[in-house]
Amino acid sequence: MKKKHLIASVLALGIIGGAVAVPNAIFADSDAVSNSANTITYANQGEVKTPSNHDVSLFKRKDLFNVNLDGKSPLTEFSISPGYGHVKMRVKNNTKATLTFTLRHVNSGDYLLTKYVGAGERFTWYSTDSFPNGMRAGDYEIQWRAGGAYVDATAWGLSATSPDEL
Repeated sequence: MKKKHLIASVLALGIIGGAVAVPNAIFADSDAVSNSANTITYANQGEVKTPSNHDVSLFKRKDLFNVNLDGKSPLTEFSISPGYGHVKMRVKNNTKATLTFTLRHVNSGDYLLTKYVGAGERFTWYSTDSFPNGMRAGDYEIQWRAGGAYVDATAWGLSATSPDEL
């Protein structure tokens, strides 16, 4: 008989405990739940970083652009953030003509370089080829031309804090 009362008591306590725990979990402070459930950590020389105390230096590369180029004379605009002056750019020319692109620093108006990509060819450019210390921060644009033909190409670029990150 004592075993039946013991089992009944344990079951009753379990039901009561569940009745208290479930509403507490449901109506818990949403900030406490989301912060503990969504915490992502980053390791950086023994220091732990989370989204609430993140360190921008953890991210050493930034995407600049990723475009499909078409038309007579498409234009690609992008910005280089301070400290991210090392750039890598890739181009795939699908046009049946040589693709010409000209890079201009919008803030100063300076034309920095002109490059050519043969018909059907791929091309990779590193800023260290022309700017060993990196490119200056600011707004840039690239003008794409294919000798009067319609441009059909893809291009992407990224910037980094050092050439080793490209």
